[in-house]
Amino acid sequence: MRKALPYVLLVLGALLVTVGVLAQTYAPGKIEKTPLDTDTRTALSGTGQLRNDDFELEETPLLAFSRNAVDADLSDDDTVVFASSLCLVVDVDDPDGCVTDEDPQGRLVSATTDTFATDRNTGLSISDPDELPEGVEPHEGLINKWPFGTEKKDYPVWDGIVGGAVDATYEGTDEIDGLDVYVFELNAEADGVVVAGEDIVGSYRSDNTYYVDPRTGQIVRQEIDQVRSSESGETLLEMNLAFTDEQVETNVDKINDDKAKLDLMEKTIPLVGYVVGIPLLLLGLFLVVRGNRRNAPASGGSGQRAKQPADA
Repeated sequence: MRKALPYVLLVLGALLVTVGVLAQTYAPGKIEKTPLDTDTRTALSGTGQLRNDDFELEETPLLAFSRNAVDADLSDDDTVVFASSLCLVVDVDDPDGCVTDEDPQGRLVSATTDTFATDRNTGLSISDPDELPEGVEPHEGLINKWPFGTEKKDYPVWDGIVGGAVDATYEGTDEIDGLDVYVFELNAEADGVVVAGEDIVGSYRSDNTYYVDPRTGQIVRQEIDQVRSSESGETLLEMNLAFTDEQVETNVDKINDDKAKLDLMEKTIPLVGYVVGIPLLLLGLFLVVRGNRRNAPASGGSGQRAKQPADA
């Protein structure tokens, strides 16, 4: 057992160091990806100016519900396909989700759906039709998250009404419920675009603020200030929305949990691998060298004094 111990230490130490190296270099590329079981639901609340039955602007409480669910059958190791929906409703009698256009209280303001594909690591949408599954339309820029390892720089973000990407500029850092976030501002404007229904054309302005966790790229909070007008300049819709407090709390809890999992793989496991593995490796190497020295024959061959030749 004593003879085997140095080699056991060598093997165990080498294994731990190898695991540490792989966790630090190889694992991030495998685990810093959008999970294929992602199904996120987001709630926003605020107020808006809507046209009533007399076509007069009226201040109205609003709720918005969005959902981004992965289509695992269309996704692969590098690309994730999302089925997305966004519903805007009047906040009357506490609707807990989208309502239909047959809602007896007429609370539905708008409902849209979309299907898009993004890179699982960078969050950037896929714009090349040849790389997209059948039925998925090309998009540009970021859509529902920032990249893992978000940097302090500007990013292109998709705007469906504009029909393209608009730059979100990096504005600085902030803190939300103990979570350090990067702040991005996006200001989109367009004329001659569809602003309501399927054929009502007019002008559009949307100012958006995103609070992003830089480690995971997840959006912690979003604020929207948007105006849609007819071609004649009449305001059709004006709204100010933001993630609800409950939504922000849920986001922070999820991000902290996700970061803990990343830290385990990318920090704790490598640290344990190096702190424990390297000493075991060195100890095993020391014992092997010392054992070899003990077993080495003494100088002079057998160690016996050579006989002197007899006198002549």
